[in-house]
Amino acid sequence: MAPDPEESPRAALHRLSGGYRTTQAVYVMARLGVADRLASGPKDALTLAREVGADPDRLHRVLRMLVSLGVLTMDELGRFGLSDVGELLRSEVRGSMFAFAIFQGEEPYRAFGELLHTVQKGEAAFDHIYGTGHFEYLAQHPEARSTFHRAMASTIASMGSPLRGYEMGGHKVMVDVGGGNGELLSETLRSHPSLRGLLFDLPEAVKGAQACFSEAGVADRCEVRTGSAFESVPAGGDLYVMSRVLHDWPDERARLLLTNCHRAMKPDGTLLLIESVLPEPRAPAPLLSRDLMMMVMNGGRERTEREWRSLLESGGFALSRVHGADGTFRLIEASPLPPHVDHASGAGAPETDASAGRRRSHPG
Repeated sequence: MAPDPEESPRAALHRLSGGYRTTQAVYVMARLGVADRLASGPKDALTLAREVGADPDRLHRVLRMLVSLGVLTMDELGRFGLSDVGELLRSEVRGSMFAFAIFQGEEPYRAFGELLHTVQKGEAAFDHIYGTGHFEYLAQHPEARSTFHRAMASTIASMGSPLRGYEMGGHKVMVDVGGGNGELLSETLRSHPSLRGLLFDLPEAVKGAQACFSEAGVADRCEVRTGSAFESVPAGGDLYVMSRVLHDWPDERARLLLTNCHRAMKPDGTLLLIESVLPEPRAPAPLLSRDLMMMVMNGGRERTEREWRSLLESGGFALSRVHGADGTFRLIEASPLPPHVDHASGAGAPETDASAGRRRSHPG
């Protein structure tokens, strides 16, 4: 967001330093389900407090702040209502950001509180706080896992299918690596009736996939397999897609995911990454803010086009094209480099019988 020319430097710094207050006010509204309670019309703070189980005075003070931020409205009787922004905090409306607001106010909020630790020690703040990695934590905490996957699905729903304008050509089988509940795969198959799909993710991540496929009317063209892409990726596809996966990880971990995709792919296959591409020399604040989020949560990062090109080459791919204008997410298209090249070093490395056997042993 560009600075307000009428805002003094002192006021600007005061606002920036207090950003955490807004995060938590929105989180409280979402966690208490206030927006759902207001779906039928405006209510006063006393009524809302009774319905959501909160202290009336303290809830009123949070709600009036949200009025000032444009999340809520307030009428002449002091009753609170939903603005267009507040409507998105209803749990079941189309395009809901209810789960996203809850997610942002919980684990990421705590992790950002230890940003200094990450900067000084080079360790993901999440690991420092929780004693385990983010995805390992989600595997052990079903409620947090459900919130996370709903939050991720809501971002896909809000941006539409990033593949909608992509020319599928002769592709027959799309493998969505790390595709969660199948939202992206469902949307893509619905737009391309001749395409078949394979969803691959951890067992706990794909629990809602079959329902998603059925609702989209593509269940007869989808297969679900489970496992860790850090170990292997199913073979059999000619189009492999990873949506907002690699930015979660530092280069060495992201390279392993790319290498496993390379091993699973046919020589004439295509890899598509749905990721942010940081403009150079300066990127907008929202992208840089998300870069810090990746850093504190998993040790990951957002990357420039040059960094994507280098990472792809180290994992066995040549960057072919970056589709779309600068924005939140872009489509990075890549093709496999010959398998006999040691891509990490750039030196030729003949394939041994052992390595060939490992390639043949991949599931799928």
